[in-house]
Amino acid sequence: MVVGFILCAAGRALLIPLFGSADEVNHLDYAFQLFHGQWPDFFAGPVIPGAGPRSPLSVQAVSQHPPLFYLIMAPFAGGLTDSFGVLIAGLAARAVNVLLGAAAVAMIGYAARAAFPNHRLLAPAATLVAALCCSMLGVAGAVYNDTLATFMMAACTALACRFIRLGPSRRRWILLAVVCCAALLTRLSLMVVVAVCMLAIVAEGIVRGQGRDRWGRWTSLLNAVGVGGLVVLSSGWFYLRNLRLTGTITGGHPQWAAEHFNTVQVSVGELAARPETWQRLLSLFVPVPALGGVGLVLIVAPTVCGLGAAAGAVARKRVTWEDLLVAGLLGAELLLVVVMQLKYSAGGGGLHPRYLLPALLALAVVMAAGLTCSRRLAGLLTGAWFAAWAVFFVRWWGQQAQRGLAGPGGGFPTWPVLATLLLGAALMVWAFVVIRIGRLGGASALSRAE
Repeated sequence: MVVGFILCAAGRALLIPLFGSADEVNHLDYAFQLFHGQWPDFFAGPVIPGAGPRSPLSVQAVSQHPPLFYLIMAPFAGGLTDSFGVLIAGLAARAVNVLLGAAAVAMIGYAARAAFPNHRLLAPAATLVAALCCSMLGVAGAVYNDTLATFMMAACTALACRFIRLGPSRRRWILLAVVCCAALLTRLSLMVVVAVCMLAIVAEGIVRGQGRDRWGRWTSLLNAVGVGGLVVLSSGWFYLRNLRLTGTITGGHPQWAAEHFNTVQVSVGELAARPETWQRLLSLFVPVPALGGVGLVLIVAPTVCGLGAAAGAVARKRVTWEDLLVAGLLGAELLLVVVMQLKYSAGGGGLHPRYLLPALLALAVVMAAGLTCSRRLAGLLTGAWFAAWAVFFVRWWGQQAQRGLAGPGGGFPTWPVLATLLLGAALMVWAFVVIRIGRLGGASALSRAE
């Protein structure tokens, strides 16, 4: 799955011209400015050579993000731009981001296994679902900080699941502290993920921690407070900076956006009642917003099956207390991320599917549960879903390749033929994965019958 993701994301990086994505120039510019020892300024706009005047309203639209991702990218965006030009720097940064995206997909698979270790098919199916997420492929094949944010989300959730399944240990607490600090130095939106994971760990400690050590059931709560203090010490300075510069810890400029882009604020309820909201927001698995209805089908069909399988397991009393807590953890993450996005969009922000990537693990797990709800039919169901996805993705890819063959976009070249070869290799890898899932499901069904 991960190999297929690397091939496809690398192909996407060669298919779309540099700065061909909306905010890529701002992300690369942020790293470029950090390399040169300065912070990006919202109103000054991007200063990286080659960015050009993108519009009369060009601003540094990602200057409010914390700096961890950009520190990783700084040597490529800064050093290579100075030595070889922005095209080489951009392609190198895209290559690094492809690897970050692959790490995020692999971590989602690991987190799915940590969440439900007794379900043999869940982890490979969830990894495949994550690898086929078009929004994930898009941000990995460009320069966006969503890749690192998704990795941190999956790592934090995986650790929380390990706490729930196996109990606490000093090593897990140290890893959790590191991941939580890194998460809040990557994206503010990960605050809800960190909070839900900490609450689940504290709940596990209160329920089962009696007699573990000196503080018993309160040890997890005390450690969680300590981790929270470390998070504040490591990243609080940046959000205080946002507060000083813009008046909010988010660092956004809603008044400027309202004046220049005619954004309109609506109530969350009104926004949630619009069908187009969900068609756009849940288009994680199709690359064109106009195909939002198809995106809903690709998500809703396996999700309904997954929820049905979960309800059946509860009715047959085949779930444990740990299963329920893990399911509650994933469900709470998904709900809070969606609510947070609706509040942001109701205030005038965009409805971009990639904003739901902090909930990709929860979506991948429930969708994988639906695709593998029948061990005997797991290969058939997963194959049908993969084929439906491929129909729309390959068509979009062909359209982009034709544009690339027609000439360079935005002054930067593309390599559509090589990109298409990489896509073909990725499709072959994923097809073998689907076959493998079918064989695992058949073997599991046979052993169960015996």
